[in-house]
Amino acid sequence: MRILLWHGYLLTGSGSNVLTANVARAWRGQGHDVLLLCQERAPEPLGFVDAHGDLAPGRAPSLRATGAAGAAGRVELLRPAIGEVLPVYVLDEYEGFVAKRFVDLSDDELRAYTDANVAALADAIERFRPDTIVTGHEVMGPYVARRACEATGHAYTAKLHGSALEYAVRPQERYRRYATDGLCAARAVTGGSEYMIRAVASLVPCVEQRASVVNPGCDVELFRPAERDAGDAPVAAFVGKFIPSKGVHDFLVALGLTTVDPLRAVIVGFGSLEPELHALHDALATGDLAAARAVAARIAPPPQDDAARTLASQGAAYAARWAGIEVEWTGRLEHGPLSRRLPYFDALVVPSVLAEAFGMVAIEAAACGVLPVVPAHSGIGEAGAAIEDAIGRPGLLTYDPSEPVAGIAAALDRVLGMPFDERRALGLAAARAARERWSWDTVARALLARATAR
Repeated sequence: MRILLWHGYLLTGSGSNVLTANVARAWRGQGHDVLLLCQERAPEPLGFVDAHGDLAPGRAPSLRATGAAGAAGRVELLRPAIGEVLPVYVLDEYEGFVAKRFVDLSDDELRAYTDANVAALADAIERFRPDTIVTGHEVMGPYVARRACEATGHAYTAKLHGSALEYAVRPQERYRRYATDGLCAARAVTGGSEYMIRAVASLVPCVEQRASVVNPGCDVELFRPAERDAGDAPVAAFVGKFIPSKGVHDFLVALGLTTVDPLRAVIVGFGSLEPELHALHDALATGDLAAARAVAARIAPPPQDDAARTLASQGAAYAARWAGIEVEWTGRLEHGPLSRRLPYFDALVVPSVLAEAFGMVAIEAAACGVLPVVPAHSGIGEAGAAIEDAIGRPGLLTYDPSEPVAGIAAALDRVLGMPFDERRALGLAAARAARERWSWDTVARALLARATAR
C-alpha cells in the first residue's frame, strides 16, 4: 500500500515525533511504501528513511539516498518549504528555524504557514498517488489535509495529539474553528486514549461519532527487561520534561514521605524548570524545609501547590528521611541511552499534574519490566489501569491526583515495599503485556486499519 503521512515537525524528542517515526518504520517493515512529509533535517541516523529531499513549489524534488538497510517497503521523506518560522505548541529549540507558539502567530504568519503546507501536500498527492493519507494533530494538519484533498479528490484520516489541544485549540477560538474544519471532514479520526477523544469532542463535537482509540506504542525491541540483582537498593525514577505540569517537584517532595529503606532516586530530563528543581533538591537535602517550601510554591502556586502545603507540615523526621535518599540527576537522555538505564529502575513515577493524552513513557517502563506509578486521570490513568489489569493488581500503580504527594509516596511504598521476587514477577508480566498490546508493529497495523476501513 502507498501511504502519505503528514507531520509538521521532526522525528525525535516529543511524543508525536516518536510516534510518527515509529509508525513509518513499522509500515516500511510491513511492506508498505510511505511518503513522509515533515521537517526532519537529518534522517540518516534514524535508519528507516531510504531517501530524503526538499519539496519546493514548482520543482520536482531531488532525493538523496541515506544508505539505510533495505526492508520490505520504502520510506521517502520530503520537507515542505515553510520559511524560517516553525509554529509550535510548546517553545523549544529547533535548529534552522525560528520557533513561535501557535497562539503567538499573527493571522498573516498562520496563513503563510498553512498555505505553504497545503501546496506541498497537494503536490505530494499528485506525485505519489497514495492509497491513503494520514495527518497528525488537531491543528493545522487536518485543515491542511482538508484543503489539499479537496483540490485532489482524496480522503484523509486524522490522529489526535494532546499538545495541539491544550496549547492551541483550547486557548484560542481561531484554532477551534480550524480544528472543526479539519476534523469534521476527515474520513476517520483516531486518538491515543478515550480521554483524548472526549477532550477533543468537548470542543469539536463531530469527533465523538467518528473517532476510535489507537494507543501510542513503544519500541519493544529497544525497551526490554534486564537482569536484576535482588540485593540492590530499589530505585524510584522520573523521566520527562522539567516543566511544572510534569510534576517532578511533587515526586521530589514525595520521596521524604516514603518508608522503604534503603531507597535511591534517579531524575532524567531537562527543561526551563531545572534551576528551581535543583534548588528544591538542595534545600531538601540540607534539611532547609522553609527554603524548600518557598521554592515549591514558586514552581506550583495554588491550587496546584500540594508540594508546598505538604512541606508546611513536615519537621525533623521528614528532613532526616530525605537526607538519607541518594538522588542522581542524569540530564537529558534520548531513547537509546534511556533504554540502557530504564530497565534498572524499579518504579517509574509519571506525576503529571495536567492531563496527558496517553503516557508513552509509562509504556516504555512497562516494556522494561519497570512498574509505572501514575495519577488516576486522563490518558495516563488509562495507561496505568491497563497495566494494573494486565498484571492482575488493580489499584497498585495509580493514585488519587487530588493529593499527589501523599499518593506518590503511598504508591512507591506499595511497589517498592513488596519482596523483590514478587515485584520482579509483576514487572515481567507488564513487559509481556507491553509486547503484546503496544508494540509499534501492533499500533501501525491498527492505525492503518482505521485509515482504510470502509
